[in-house]
Amino acid sequence: MRGMDAYASQGHGCRLRRRDATARLWLALLALWLAACQTTPREPSYQPPVPPPGMALIPGGTFVRQDDAGNSRLTTIAPFFLDRTEVTNAEFRRFAQATGYQSEGRWTLYATPERDQHPVVAVTWNDAAAYARWAGKRLPTEAEWEFAARAGRPTAIYGTGGAGDTLDNLATFGRIAVDPRRMPLRGIQTAPVASFPPNPFGLYDMAGNAAEWCADWFDAGYYAVSPARNPLGAAFGRGRAIRGGSWNDRADYLTVTRRYGLPPGTITFTLGFRCAADAQKKTTSNGRD
Repeated sequence: MRGMDAYASQGHGCRLRRRDATARLWLALLALWLAACQTTPREPSYQPPVPPPGMALIPGGTFVRQDDAGNSRLTTIAPFFLDRTEVTNAEFRRFAQATGYQSEGRWTLYATPERDQHPVVAVTWNDAAAYARWAGKRLPTEAEWEFAARAGRPTAIYGTGGAGDTLDNLATFGRIAVDPRRMPLRGIQTAPVASFPPNPFGLYDMAGNAAEWCADWFDAGYYAVSPARNPLGAAFGRGRAIRGGSWNDRADYLTVTRRYGLPPGTITFTLGFRCAADAQKKTTSNGRD
């Protein structure tokens, strides 16, 4: 009998140990399940950089640069900021008064009080670059300008609002056909900036009103050697790139593919500018920053 009692006691102990092991296993599984059910902290969402006042964030991306000669280049642009409007007479006057800057151009002949909100014109490339430095900005590259004008529309013809394939009631252009370098003041027919709807990036007057200086030296054959990322233009040249067309130009001068250059000291009542700024540090495949 004592042997049978010992055997029964041993069996009972084995059953208890199995129950304890099973219980521990279930407790471990429960702990794992509870841990899995806990809310995992989310990664902080991407916060795009906030543009400075008066500027728009241009998100950057890859697009096909094109010109009227049929040249094209697949180009990637880093995000950047761009002025929503062309620099106005009032803004350029504040710069000149604050710094005592002596302009190379003749902008004061045009910047009468009733034209404060019109784009400043008759400024040289050096004038535009000086203003941009004072404002803590820079001039946009040609590639940046074209990317911003297209505003995510690969087939856009103009940098206007809407589909970008018409100028009807969307731009100031074709006002008179005379030489603006010899034009009396009364003949200048710019419009106040932002007189028309913006393009999808929130930019005004990317076609017409004032043609715009860009940072680049102009090179008609540049697309053949242009780097694929953030191209800065030719290393040297005789003229600086101009984009967008003006109030005095025909419609074909206002297209996103139209590019030409003028000497940086050119003074004409059709030519102004807007400023850009970096949204992040950029890299270029030609090593120029």
